[in-house]
Amino acid sequence: METHGVASMPEHRRTTRPRTVAAVLAGSNLSLSASVFGWLPVTYGLSWWQVVTATIAGTVLGLLMAAPLALLGYRSGTSSTVASGAFFGVRGRLLSSAIGMVLSLGYVAVAVWTAGEAVVAVVGGGDQPLVHLAIALVVTGLAVFGFDVLTRLNRWLIPVMAVTFTFGVVAFWDDFDVTWTAGPYVMDGAAGTWILALVTAGLSGPVAYVTMLGDFTRYVSPLRHRPGALMTATAAGLFCGLVVPALFGAFLAIAARAGDSYLPAVVAAAPGWYAPFILAGGVLGSLGAAGVPLYNMGLELHGMWPRLSRVTGTTLVAAATLGLLFLGRHTMQDAVTGFVVVLTVVTVPWAVIALIGHLRSGGYDVRDLQVHRKGGTGGRYWFTGGWNRPALLAWLAGAAVGLLDADSTFYTGPLVLLTGGYDVSYLLAGALSGGLYVLLSPREKQEPVPDWRQVYYWPAVRLPEGKPETAERQHAVATLEP
Repeated sequence: METHGVASMPEHRRTTRPRTVAAVLAGSNLSLSASVFGWLPVTYGLSWWQVVTATIAGTVLGLLMAAPLALLGYRSGTSSTVASGAFFGVRGRLLSSAIGMVLSLGYVAVAVWTAGEAVVAVVGGGDQPLVHLAIALVVTGLAVFGFDVLTRLNRWLIPVMAVTFTFGVVAFWDDFDVTWTAGPYVMDGAAGTWILALVTAGLSGPVAYVTMLGDFTRYVSPLRHRPGALMTATAAGLFCGLVVPALFGAFLAIAARAGDSYLPAVVAAAPGWYAPFILAGGVLGSLGAAGVPLYNMGLELHGMWPRLSRVTGTTLVAAATLGLLFLGRHTMQDAVTGFVVVLTVVTVPWAVIALIGHLRSGGYDVRDLQVHRKGGTGGRYWFTGGWNRPALLAWLAGAAVGLLDADSTFYTGPLVLLTGGYDVSYLLAGALSGGLYVLLSPREKQEPVPDWRQVYYWPAVRLPEGKPETAERQHAVATLEP
């Protein structure tokens, strides 16, 4: 069982290869729960090719932000949210943790809900909360055991889900019609509806990972692997893991004429021989789809409260996820759409600021990033009381303007009319936050960052008065191997 929290990762444990990161990102998304995001655009009234173009365009746009942000954990040896303290402040990183936890919470709920729906639709028995509970317990166990277990699981899930998807195409091919639509456009015209699909089926996928990529890339050693290889692996893993299941979901929804419901309609239209594949794909696929974000939430909670272990944090957030699932399971379609639109608008400004900050930084002082773990204060990332006010103000302004221009099936912001009736909230939010951050935080000449390859755990600056010195504070305890 993994017990390592958000402390900087020692070099001897950084043995993961970029292709392993790609496998985790792909395997954790090759699931029926991820295919839900391909079903949603069909319910908006879009045809097959409209869904395809929106999904691919949105995913590529999101990868332009997500792939470079994989380097935060790679360079700092810790999670992305802790590394973001270099831009938002040691305490300002709590914003990153909050965003990451809410994102993960929603995606875990969708994965567990989909698995439960698959069991109920295939086996029967109506709404069975015990099914969701049982699946959640298994997923929690996997997340508690940690990164190594999830890595092995996702390597095994890739061929299993590939077979499930391939046989699904065979099973529904004769009923597939590229011109079929579920009804009229839910937004004002084809363009507005296509943009909504671009966000929900495309952009939201990579954006959901920007705060958690460091959880995995911190295991990749900069001494052994090039940053370009890691970014390429991240982009490839996310593209395959997000686009393939989304398009498979759209394919199933069109072939099964799934409008208001997804898996029940798919099961009803499927030939009998394919029902076991739906059951296996729904349950097994959810293990990776829910296990990875649940693992992330456990780390985030540990980062917010260092005295709380990762294992305890994972268990607590699993319980919270179940509560959210039971509250929203009867209105999942509208709940997922609203969740995706709002969280994308809120997360994009964070990602833009983090990307600019990373590009402007000369590296990370891992001692100063970890000062919160010792209850200390000060260091190069302390800013004003632990908060970098310009970065937080830039994020707040971008998120606020983005929400005012958001447009979805349940909410239309007052600025939508000023942007021609189209939702460009994520573009406005990212551009405004990025511009304000650059203006309010001009580049200043900083002291050279200590070579993290020589010293790893030496705590930064000072501890609270009266706290005794320790051997760890007096000596560098982790000299890395070449």
